[in-house]
Amino acid sequence: MGRGLSIFLCVVAAGCATSRVERLDSDVRLARAPDAILVFEEAPGRSYTVIARIKSQTGNVFEGFDDLRAKVINQAAQLGGEAVIIGPKSKETEFIILTTGMIPSETKKLSAEVIVFH
Repeated sequence: MGRGLSIFLCVVAAGCATSRVERLDSDVRLARAPDAILVFEEAPGRSYTVIARIKSQTGNVFEGFDDLRAKVINQAAQLGGEAVIIGPKSKETEFIILTTGMIPSETKKLSAEVIVFH
């Protein structure tokens, strides 16, 4: 099997972006459209309540921080949030061992808080 095909199979086997959602309240809210979700890089200047925390990470080398950001926004919309506060980005590098050597595999991570305003 060629090296390129081996790498491709390892990448495909790694899967898709995954997320873990920690709900902080039990209120049921109507889902919103993702484009209605406000996005903040830091806490907004008005009063809000955090209703959930989301931790998301890439599952393959083709996904980036923009993919994670879109996933977080979609999840916030499904939870009925009004906005997200995007946390810091991080990366972890692991090495995949192949018969022809090792290749680096980078996992990108993004966390966010889902909020509603008072």
